[in-house]
Amino acid sequence: MPFEEYLPEQAARLRRRLETPAWRRLIRCGAVEQARANRLPTPAEPSPDSLAADHLVARNERQVRARIDAGERDPERLLVLLSRWDGPDGDGEVPLPGLSFLGLCLTWACNARPKCRYCNQRPTRARMRLADWKRVVTQAAESGSRPYVYLTGGEPLLWRERLSGDDGLIRHAARLGCPANVNTNAYLLTPAVALRLVSSGLAKLHVSLDSADPALHDHLTGQPGSWQQVIAGLENLQIARELLGSDRPLVHLNCVLTRENAWGFPELIRLILQMKKQRTAGYTGGRRGDPHFRDLGVHLVPVGGPQNAGLRLTADEVRRFYEETWPRAAAVWEEYEVASGVPVEERVPFNDWAFFASAWRRVRHQGSLEDYAAACEAGDYARLALGPRCHIAPTQAFVLPDGNQY
Repeated sequence: MPFEEYLPEQAARLRRRLETPAWRRLIRCGAVEQARANRLPTPAEPSPDSLAADHLVARNERQVRARIDAGERDPERLLVLLSRWDGPDGDGEVPLPGLSFLGLCLTWACNARPKCRYCNQRPTRARMRLADWKRVVTQAAESGSRPYVYLTGGEPLLWRERLSGDDGLIRHAARLGCPANVNTNAYLLTPAVALRLVSSGLAKLHVSLDSADPALHDHLTGQPGSWQQVIAGLENLQIARELLGSDRPLVHLNCVLTRENAWGFPELIRLILQMKKQRTAGYTGGRRGDPHFRDLGVHLVPVGGPQNAGLRLTADEVRRFYEETWPRAAAVWEEYEVASGVPVEERVPFNDWAFFASAWRRVRHQGSLEDYAAACEAGDYARLALGPRCHIAPTQAFVLPDGNQY
């Protein structure tokens, strides 16, 4: 039977959704077979850290070793020398690496009406057309690497065929060997769109989901019924992957963290674990290496923008979240592992499985949790995480709809 790698309740939900008119029409008209026949393989993802580190070591190793031989032992001074991208001291024969990350904001247009309560985007004039975006991706792919292409907006699914069609931007990137990710609210993730995304070779899909509570999610987005649309979109994507025999795209969930939804984080984890694919069919390796181990992993995005000061957690609330709410979410994970029959030796700590969820836990911050909490209350989330230098920026770029690059 289909969907055997899901928990029984979620498998039943997927089977019921597969019987809806939209899916039956696609099956009858041959769209599923066509999508399967046209499916592109998903390119391998680059390692941003390795790309930057390999270049800096090749360029500066000789100078660093000479300084060590001369008696220098201060790690900070040696790191300054090792991290130079230009200047007279490096090995000029080492060519610059290509990009490891290319972010493309395709459009500021969004189908969320009214806008989400926390939306703080400031649109610029759109000048870039599909041909322009393809040229940007081609130039990046020919720069010496195959960058990860991050497609966002606005709502990129409004681009429809230009994004996921046979001549769309995702397929263009995949044919050049560049893995692509789409960031979406999932309102337009219909069965037909899900098939196109899976068939296009898409590597990842980032979907916005702010709460396990439908009413609270709808309140934060300002869209009645939006929670149901997101869940339907996620299930359409899961069905499309199964029908096309693909493990990709993997799905990550973006949750904008506010003082209104923070305390429901454990229930969001519970919902995710009930919905996610439990294992990859035919996979026999270790549990952490399973492609679906971190599928539906959540990324907590602290609410930003000065107009959202009333939605930001206070310092006391930040501390309470990490000292009380986070452990409750970890307990949900531990209960899940036991109930799923995961052998003791294969169990993974929650902080490992959810390593990307928490800005506080995934990044090395200066100072204590109290210092971080105070920075969060001020809306200055990254202040304690930023060092005096960036060692990776020359390998990354972000382009806005008006063509400006950052």
